[in-house]
Amino acid sequence: MVVEETLKKALTQFASPLAFLDFETVSLAIPRWAGCRPWQQVPVQFSVHVEERGRGLTHHEWIADGPGDPRPALAEALVEACAGARRVVAYYASFERECIRQLREAVPPLGRELERIERRLVDLLPTVRNHVYHPDFGGRFSIKKTLPALVPGLSYSDLKVRDGEVATVELQHLMLAGTELPASERAELRQALLRYCERDTWAMVKMLEKLRGLVADQLELF
Repeated sequence: MVVEETLKKALTQFASPLAFLDFETVSLAIPRWAGCRPWQQVPVQFSVHVEERGRGLTHHEWIADGPGDPRPALAEALVEACAGARRVVAYYASFERECIRQLREAVPPLGRELERIERRLVDLLPTVRNHVYHPDFGGRFSIKKTLPALVPGLSYSDLKVRDGEVATVELQHLMLAGTELPASERAELRQALLRYCERDTWAMVKMLEKLRGLVADQLELF
């Protein structure tokens, strides 16, 4: 593994308290909610892990559970989950930024609070891509490639939902056709989606932990 000396400086932007954020979306050909356009990626689920110095980690999650417009309730839960975080960490943060902008438009009463979350966004992807390289990345920097290389034993292979495209389809199923499912199947699907989204934010927690450890090793080497 290659670790650049610049990693230490790059990590200074990740100072606690931190909120690690991931959204999941649905994309519908025929919009169902006010202000949406065809095939727009509408946020309907999130996971947030909060890291507070001296208090450890706490987890917050929210998922739509029916055909109604999920954005007002999601936005309210998101503002509460990210309250107090100095920075909000995402992996490929332009996606999270766009989701937050959509929520600002859809839920004007929370516009100021959502804008504060957007301003605090910081992207973990460039920190990995610009300062660390592992042969197992295979030239790619998606979280599904970088996670098992940097954090051996942690991946997505143990999950029932393992990628974002499947999550989108299953979220649409849960929201729009969930009442047609037996209660046990509906509960199982909901749990699988929650675990997938949670894995994305837990992955960032563990990767940042690894990167901080590499800086400690680097100080000994240089």
